Amino acid sequence: MGRKTILLGFALFGYVLGFLAWLLGGSFADLAAAFGANQDIADAVLAGIAGGFLMVIAVLVWAAVD
Repeated sequence: MGRKTILLGFALFGYVLGFLAWLLGGSFADLAAAFGANQDIADAVLAGIAGGFLMVIAVLVWAAVD
């Protein structure tokens, strides 16, 4: 796999992950509000989960290529 293909794959995966996080944001905010968190906290948690998931995938691909 070439470098451009991998970068394009990461960009596409990040786009899809961000799009799904945006779609699920309202439901997640309602769930977080049930536990006493406000919208900002819910958004931060969702962004953290998405970023962590993306980094795990990046490390797994990096380890497989190396």
